[in-house]
Amino acid sequence: MKRELKQIRPEDAAKWARVDGRGLETFFESVAGKHPLRDEVVFLCIGSDRSTGDSLGPLAGSMLREKGFPRVTGTLEQPCDSEQVGPILATLSEAACVIAIDACLGRSESTGLYLVRSGPLQPGQAIGQQLPPVGDYSVAAVVNTQGHKPYWIIQTTSLYRVIGMAQGIADAAAAAWPAASSDMPEEGGTGGGQFGFASRSASSRRDNDAS
Repeated sequence: MKRELKQIRPEDAAKWARVDGRGLETFFESVAGKHPLRDEVVFLCIGSDRSTGDSLGPLAGSMLREKGFPRVTGTLEQPCDSEQVGPILATLSEAACVIAIDACLGRSESTGLYLVRSGPLQPGQAIGQQLPPVGDYSVAAVVNTQGHKPYWIIQTTSLYRVIGMAQGIADAAAAAWPAASSDMPEEGGTGGGQFGFASRSASSRRDNDAS
């Protein structure tokens, strides 16, 4: 049976928790405890490669692909913007565990951190769009501070921060779902894949975001 948007109700969701990279890994580990196989998990990485802040999703999707995750929707090559979420979600089985990933704006003290919860997120909320909630689990990366001109803010967000946070998502997921050797790409080595960025620890991400 295919998944329907109307079956995802935000009122059923848990409250958001604000976490750093290590907390994100713990969150993914809790999901992996219920869905231990990589094939069970679908990463729905929402965003556009035409906006710096909104590229968080496609960047994370491409990095997850590099780490061997087989079910990733939304990459730099084929982004999944907010308007495509509904049709894509309708193609997924009810049995799939969907982890929705998107960028968001938040309080200044939250910038560089992640908001996570069991339950859906609303794509496009950072720039005032009203779209149906999606995801069984959600990760919202706080890439910048909320302000009066959210569309402009998301467009002018630091690419360095966005890349670091996307890498943090991919690293945390890879730690929670260790890969079998057959899952990994045959080429690319260990030097950071097509992006040329090595994986960073949670503490170094925090230090860079605070600077």
